[in-house]
Amino acid sequence: MGSMNLFLAAAPHAQVAHGRIGCEVNIDDLADRPPRPLDSGDVIDIGAHRLRYFATPHVPHAWDAGVYYDETTGTLLCGDLFTAVGKSKALVSSELVGPALLAEDMFAATCLTPQTGATMRRLAELAPTTLALMHGPSYAGDGATQLRGLADAYDERLRIEGEQLRPPVQRPGAVKIT
Repeated sequence: MGSMNLFLAAAPHAQVAHGRIGCEVNIDDLADRPPRPLDSGDVIDIGAHRLRYFATPHVPHAWDAGVYYDETTGTLLCGDLFTAVGKSKALVSSELVGPALLAEDMFAATCLTPQTGATMRRLAELAPTTLALMHGPSYAGDGATQLRGLADAYDERLRIEGEQLRPPVQRPGAVKIT
């Protein structure tokens, strides 16, 4: 968003399009021109491409999170999903889940909620053939498998975290220390 107004100045007929919540909490205040708020499922036809917006609250983070799916090319514009660190080719066909989990171990940037995995599985239903990452290489191949793999990994991390947060079960006859 740091250069948003520079792009708007360079393209006087352009309009920022973002999810409704993002417009209300950020863009309305920061953009030089009013944005176009989108609801989940809205389509933007930009001529050679049709972009469908999907609200993904807290996936991977922030309540205004969302992704775009280019229906023309089968490309999911993933935002911060599958963040990876280090050098890589611009386009890979190797798995993305391992590198994404390494980055998650470094940054702990993803909200782990019961909806995290479910949201990624809904995106997998789009069967994207390309995953365009904001922080990492783009991926060409079976994007649905990558999304389901990351969803499974995050569900497992949520399960483990939940077990660590539960108070210990008091067993009959055990001494309670206070």
